[in-house]
Amino acid sequence: MDMYQTFDRTRNYWQDLGSMSGSFVNSIPTFDKQLDSFFDRNSEAIIEEWGLVTDDDLRHIKLKLEFLSYEVSRLMVEKTGLEKRTAELRVAIEELETGT
Repeated sequence: MDMYQTFDRTRNYWQDLGSMSGSFVNSIPTFDKQLDSFFDRNSEAIIEEWGLVTDDDLRHIKLKLEFLSYEVSRLMVEKTGLEKRTAELRVAIEELETGT
């Protein structure tokens, strides 16, 4: 038993709706189309206001990360060299102080 009766003309309407021409269907306003239009018009403001990351931002961050990784590696090598040089200078200073 159906709680609400669906008339034949209603069923036919829904069947006919699916077979409508594309141009007519595309001209029907929908919430999705309104949202798409809104985001198209306001995308830059939305990105800025919400603090969203763009592809350009990601590329820039990636380049910074690559540069900083290179710099950290270079500084670690330099640190090792400076530690070695410091140890040599300590030995030289001790030799001068002891007079050997």
